[in-house]
Amino acid sequence: MLNKLKRIISLFKHRNLFINAETYYKDEVHKSRFTILCDQIYFICKYGNYEPYYFPFGFDRKSMSLDKICKEYIVPYHVFQEKIDRLNTINPKYGKHNGRVFTADKFYFNIFLEKLNIPTPKILLYIKEGEILFADEKYLKVYDYNNIEDELKHFFTNDMDVFVKPSDGQFGNGIFSLRIENNKIYVNNKLTDIIYLINLITKGDHLIQKRVVQHPLMAAFCSTTLNSVRLQTVVSKSGEIIPFGAGLRIGREGSSVDNWAKGGVFVGIDMENGKLRKKGFLKPMFGTSCTEHPDTHIPFENFEVPHFKEAVKLAMKLHKIMYRCHSVGWDIAITKDGPVFIEGNGLWQSSLIQAANGGMKHIEQYFN
Repeated sequence: MLNKLKRIISLFKHRNLFINAETYYKDEVHKSRFTILCDQIYFICKYGNYEPYYFPFGFDRKSMSLDKICKEYIVPYHVFQEKIDRLNTINPKYGKHNGRVFTADKFYFNIFLEKLNIPTPKILLYIKEGEILFADEKYLKVYDYNNIEDELKHFFTNDMDVFVKPSDGQFGNGIFSLRIENNKIYVNNKLTDIIYLINLITKGDHLIQKRVVQHPLMAAFCSTTLNSVRLQTVVSKSGEIIPFGAGLRIGREGSSVDNWAKGGVFVGIDMENGKLRKKGFLKPMFGTSCTEHPDTHIPFENFEVPHFKEAVKLAMKLHKIMYRCHSVGWDIAITKDGPVFIEGNGLWQSSLIQAANGGMKHIEQYFN
């Protein structure tokens, strides 16, 4: 009872986000603020927490009764996220074996996929705890340097067009583009010097990966980001791989990442035909919803994602091999030649998948 009271107090404290927020569905009839409050208190009383994605899910529409919401949607968000995390930490089929170890470390994930001949960005360098653990021999051979700074100075004499990312990062944090041409260094397209770059890259554990050249149709939405497909798969108790809930993450012009948390747009994908849905979703601080890209004004509805069915089949094949993972959120780039697997996420978020594609109550059976 005390915890529920704390949730109600938190709800009122953050009422501008969870009671009085702007709607994502401006063209529909909406509930009163009092009804929204009652809905949120109902969630607290029944499930132990309010729904933080009440507005992106469109629960503020008058057509969304509590009965309809509870039958069609997985609510509240936090309770389901705990299930995802628990089942990927302790898979009932394999006991106390952490399946997330395959997806949480981007270096492990990359070398695993390379061994399986599944397309993934090529790693040129991996720095961990101030030491170079891996380097592509084309870029860095064995030299008798005294320290890592000298080794990196040699490495960065090579021309390259790459992305640098923390090996265990999430939500696009810490990722930056790096381009070197004729000994000129550009970080996120801004000219800098070698000392700044070395200080930046040795502060944590970082991977340097070759840039993936995406399909021209994907680049048309936003040219400065790699616009990737997010696809979820889950393994049933019988071992069957179930693909569900896909969307396209599209960045904003000038950004280097497509993440929703960094202002990107998330658009649902129809699993049957690989086409985008009508509405794209932005994080509240960046807006609400849109039917075309905010910068390039390309409409979303009926855009067919190239190689989508191939991406789904490859994700299912990969999850079958990574059998210790209960569920995975795959980040997949689309090139002219087909899908390229960027990352696998063991702690994927269910929020945007439901917002963009509608309720996913039907897949909850695989998480019980």
